[in-house]
Amino acid sequence: MKKTVILAALATLIVAGSVAADGAGSAFGCLTTARSQGMGRGSFTGGVGIANATSVAGMFNYGLSESTDGRVKLGFIDGKGNDDIEWTFGLDFNVQVWDVKSTAANSIDLAIGGLFEYVGVGDASILQLGGQVLGSYPFVMTNGTTLSPYGRVNLRMERLSYSGLDSESDLRFGLNAGVGWEISSTFALYGEFQMDGNDGLFLGAEFNIM
Repeated sequence: MKKTVILAALATLIVAGSVAADGAGSAFGCLTTARSQGMGRGSFTGGVGIANATSVAGMFNYGLSESTDGRVKLGFIDGKGNDDIEWTFGLDFNVQVWDVKSTAANSIDLAIGGLFEYVGVGDASILQLGGQVLGSYPFVMTNGTTLSPYGRVNLRMERLSYSGLDSESDLRFGLNAGVGWEISSTFALYGEFQMDGNDGLFLGAEFNIM
């Protein structure tokens, strides 16, 4: 039953992506599940985005409490139709509110949080601020590794500012659907599709360093 719930939820996210509003989108993707790391634990994730705007990024994730994680993200992006490579910066946090180990029927890992991203593109800059919901479920394989399908939905305000001109703001929607593969207690791989204006494939490798 739990598998059916997760698969149905991910299918719903993918279908919903077809109506996602066009926007600048994230240069980082999601590249994480809804499970918190735990107080004082840290990891580093290197990621690439093969999307409308190609990007390379590094993300440091730290456990602020047993249920809360915070991430600092820094990357470089080759913008849409822009020959210059620009830098981009982001912050996000997630609070795990459901745990798959709960005794509740059909429980999953579920987290809610917020996100912030900034990128300068030529004479313009884009600022994104909003909230997000993540869901995932870990399947332990016979070889001891863990596969975790996950999805993220975000709702954010995108503000586009032009040099010397007025700025404009729009409410945008986006989603990510992917799978995390925990190979060991210190190493995991991620692959996902993003649909939020910067549509494409995002890949990542996570290393637990603390």
